[in-house]
Amino acid sequence: MNKNDESANQKASKINVYSSLVYVGIISSIMLFAGLSSAVLVRKMDKFWVNIHLPNYFLFSTLIIVISSLTLYFAFKAAKKGNLKRLKILLLSTLFLGFSFCVFQYFGWKKYYNNGNAVKSFITYVYGQYGQSYYISKGNNQIIYNGDNYEINGAPLTPSQVLEIRDFAHQFCGDDFGYRSKKINVVDYENPYSIYSAKDNLIVEIIEGYPYKNGVKLSESEGDELFKFAFGVYQNKPFFMLEGDYGKDFSVSLNGENLEYNKKKLYFPSRVLDDQQKKAINELVYQGGKEFEIKNGLIYFEDSVVSNFETYLLLNNGIEIEIENDKWTQLKQELNSTQYGEFFQTTNVSSSFVWVLTGMHFLHICLGLLVLFIIFFRAINNKYNKKNQAGLKAGSIFWHFVGLLWVYLYVFLEYIN
Repeated sequence: MNKNDESANQKASKINVYSSLVYVGIISSIMLFAGLSSAVLVRKMDKFWVNIHLPNYFLFSTLIIVISSLTLYFAFKAAKKGNLKRLKILLLSTLFLGFSFCVFQYFGWKKYYNNGNAVKSFITYVYGQYGQSYYISKGNNQIIYNGDNYEINGAPLTPSQVLEIRDFAHQFCGDDFGYRSKKINVVDYENPYSIYSAKDNLIVEIIEGYPYKNGVKLSESEGDELFKFAFGVYQNKPFFMLEGDYGKDFSVSLNGENLEYNKKKLYFPSRVLDDQQKKAINELVYQGGKEFEIKNGLIYFEDSVVSNFETYLLLNNGIEIEIENDKWTQLKQELNSTQYGEFFQTTNVSSSFVWVLTGMHFLHICLGLLVLFIIFFRAINNKYNKKNQAGLKAGSIFWHFVGLLWVYLYVFLEYIN
């Protein structure tokens, strides 16, 4: 065996070693993300879950990382052909695209967070929710929040009026993210807006920069509640912690079933019952002065099957079923008090998973960018040529994996989560 053959075998062996190490790391990462993905699917089918649409910045970053994989692929081809100039240009382009991916990810995370998706938060604005402890009044007219809009005397406020009350509330919370006992500088208080206590409908007075009620200065806990109330109004979170339109920007599901929302109320949607679901109903119902028995998907009256039954049945658990031409439809059903209690105390687990998954991927991206930088530095020093692409191949495999992993995560988080 001559020296050239020995050298070629050594380089081939080095490529295999580097590639094998990368594949081991990739398999470990796949197992990690597979476990987290399974946890998401299991948790989503258990109790309350928030379905969130990701900001468009994440879509742009997905396109960028796909393009970066293409430029790196052609860079590897250029190295195999010995075109070192093209290799360097394509590697520099890949590096630029990699950093661009991080920039769009940053803006995506910022938008996601500003929409109310913190690492750990409630689904609704539990503490300081509008109308819970305080409300805003314009003159002698109370401004209410019906779950969709602010209203005064039954008429919804205009967008400019909503901005006015948000600016008014900003005077009480400022740009702080937590309560601090300090003087409040309120301009034109009671002209026209003021704040009232929801418990006793007493006005909150501002005396020498501090809030009072009925001549008594608010306690620390009352001041904290007032701050959170003002913060919620200013941040446009009078009910949901999440900003946006329900059903468009986000929605809530219970045990895997999407819920409908209307004016602070959540409902299971109407759905047609199949034969198995009809047969599962077995009870006596009283309607129109008559007793009906439902069993095996049939309705009995005095031991005879009732045919052409076209009305609705109110089951003992409060569920309404509409029957028409043998089509059984369970009507829209509001959550019960126990479910509402769980809903108001449930944290946004979905958001937590998004932060964990994207954060773990960001660590892979950082490692991938370091690998790309080392590859680019070695390419500048002409370490790669027709006969040697050991580090370039291993680095390319890892970067392609990081890109493919993000594509999977984006599809998973946007269309499954």
